[in-house]
Parts: sequence; C-alpha cells; structure tokens
Amino acid sequence: MQKRYSKLFVLIGIGIFIYLLSNIDLAILVNSFRKLNLLLFLISLAFIIPSVTLKSFKWLLIVDKKDRIPLPKAIVAWVAGFGAGMVTPGKVGNFLRAKFLKGKLGKSLLTVFVDRINDVFLLFILGIFSIFILFSNKNSLFNLSYLFILFFILFLILILVLRNEKLIRKIAKPFYKYLIPEKFKKSIGENFNIFYRNFEKLEKRKILGNFLLTILAWFVGFLQYWFLSFAFGLNLSYFSICLITPILLLVQLIPISISGIGTREATSVLLLSSFGISPELAIAFSLGIMVKDYIIGGIGLIFWFKVKNFD
Repeated sequence: MQKRYSKLFVLIGIGIFIYLLSNIDLAILVNSFRKLNLLLFLISLAFIIPSVTLKSFKWLLIVDKKDRIPLPKAIVAWVAGFGAGMVTPGKVGNFLRAKFLKGKLGKSLLTVFVDRINDVFLLFILGIFSIFILFSNKNSLFNLSYLFILFFILFLILILVLRNEKLIRKIAKPFYKYLIPEKFKKSIGENFNIFYRNFEKLEKRKILGNFLLTILAWFVGFLQYWFLSFAFGLNLSYFSICLITPILLLVQLIPISISGIGTREATSVLLLSSFGISPELAIAFSLGIMVKDYIIGGIGLIFWFKVKNFD
C-alpha cells in the first residue's frame, strides 16, 4: 500500500512534464536540440571534473583520518552516490557513498549527512537571494519568496529535530519496533548509536572548512550550467546562472518526481521568463541539465555495481 502511494506521488512530476509539453511548440523544442552546440556542451561536461573533485575533497575534510580514503576513491564514491541519487526521490541515494569509507556505517553516514546539509543550506541562502532579485518587481510572483523562506525555516527545523537524539528515538521507536525486520534491527540500532555518538565528537572547524569549500565547489559547478546555457543559445551571464541554478537544484530535491522531471522544467520556465526566454528554450535547457546529470549518473551506477570493492 505504501509503495503504491509512493509511486503515485512520484507521478506528479511526470504529470507536470506532460502538461508543459502539451502547452508549447514541440517543433521549437526539438529544433533547439538539433541546433545544440556540441563543443560548448562538451566544455560544460568538462567542468564536471573540477567540480566533483572539489566536492569529494570537501567531503573528506569531515572524515576522520583513520576512516579516510584516497581522493580518487572518494571521487568514485561521490559519483556512485550521485548515480544512485538520480534514481531515488529526494536524491537519498547520495548516502550510498558512505559505504566506501573505512569506518562503521553509522559514522560514515554522518559525514555524508553533514556534507549534504552544507550543500542544501548554501543553496537555500543563494536561492532566497535569487528569488528576491528575480521577482522583486513582480508582485504576482513575489509571494513565492515568502514560500521559499518558509521551506528554508522548515529545513532548519528539520535539522534541529534530527540533531535531537532523544526526540528522534521517540519518533523512530514505533517504526523500528513494527516495520524493521528482526534480522536488521541489531545492525540498525548499532549504527544509530554510532551516528549520534560521533555527532557529539564532530569538530566545528571541520564543518566550517567543509562549508567554505562548499561555496567554492558550487561556484565552480555553476560553470557547467553557464556553458550549457551557451550550448542552447541562451547567452545568459554567469551571474544570471548563479541566480537560476540554486533554485533549480533545490526543486529537484522535492520527492514528487524522479530526477526532477517536471518540477525542474516548470521552475526553469518560470525563472527564465524573467530573462525573456521562451518556454521551449527553458525546457530544452532544463532537459540539457537532465542529460548532463544522467551522463554522470550512468557512470556513477557503473561504479556502484562494478567497483564496490575498489581499492
């Protein structure tokens, strides 16, 4: 029953996507891919290398030395997690990279959790800044900024709740008691304890260092989307891409779709309309992001299935 409702919930994104396609000129959309500048698209893909390297390095900053893996293996782990995230709602598959570390799973999951929290926190800050700039002169859309702030507040509340071990124990107890198979209970209980025990030990300077590198990693990563926009002939400035991209990436995390299909395209149409870009080109750009992500994700899934014992 739960799986059935989960699948129906995910179909919302597909429904949005179909609705968008039914309201645009499909010939223009197809033509935008025919005119795609392949060289600029390849340059966009090339910027994945420094971006992923930085993201892998900043993750390792949180990992204890005894549990740390070499940077090349961390890159493999990051890409494998990204691949798993592509096919899971809310990109929860990203946490699979924890299995590549040497330490206990609960401790390893904590490092991924903190790394992801810093990623999402920064995207929210940039997203709030972006919405106030993009919609400040549009009364009909300005209310979206308050909705965005509300989601940010809910995100902060969620972090505080997750930080409270006693509260989480109370919330999780009935699920643990009745829904977790008996053979997994011991392992899950042990890793839960390890997770929160190491939460107390995590050094603030490591979290700060990770956050500072998160800023650098994202602004390097935004270059991917900048060159991708050129490939589709959008000719947006780098600053414009820095305004648009954080919101698109956050929308992809909403668990009502797979790989952000539908929700990302609708958001792209809304945001790019501020720059006078047609819905067809906006959707083409959004689909270009999906293609780029699936290229990385495909490589990641190969790593996950074939290189799990990578040394």
